[in-house]
Amino acid sequence: MAIQIRPYQPSDRDFILSLITSFSEFELPEWRRKEEIDRANQVFLEQVMNQPEPDSAIFVAEEENGTLAGFIHLQTQTDYFSGEKHGYISDVAVSKDFEGQGIGRLLLEIAEGWTRTKDYHLLTLYVFAGNTHAQQIYEKQGFHQEVIKYVKTIRSRG
Repeated sequence: MAIQIRPYQPSDRDFILSLITSFSEFELPEWRRKEEIDRANQVFLEQVMNQPEPDSAIFVAEEENGTLAGFIHLQTQTDYFSGEKHGYISDVAVSKDFEGQGIGRLLLEIAEGWTRTKDYHLLTLYVFAGNTHAQQIYEKQGFHQEVIKYVKTIRSRG
């Protein structure tokens, strides 16, 4: 199987939207609902596909026969502490049919290359605490935890 990674094309839209549920298929915090996560991701991805942001990119993994395998959406962000711009992996997903075949690793390598071409020195991402599978993949690729977000739900008085 030969996989190529190429820039996003409008014909990839339905494929990318079909992977949205993969962003919520793990143990979620009790205050998050799968439906809200899926809806927010759909709205966001539709927006970036319709009106690409400056200094951002979407790449798609495609088998040589044209079958789509995964995608990655990259953005430029500014580091809070240093003020430097850096690469940010906004979204990355691999089709279930291609899981475990190194597609995610290839997409992460593309993210590193994109970050290098921008002359950025950091590549960052967020991952839910319950998404241990993704955490293992990121750590194998050299990512390290930096900040841990804590959340407390507050009940209204009424």
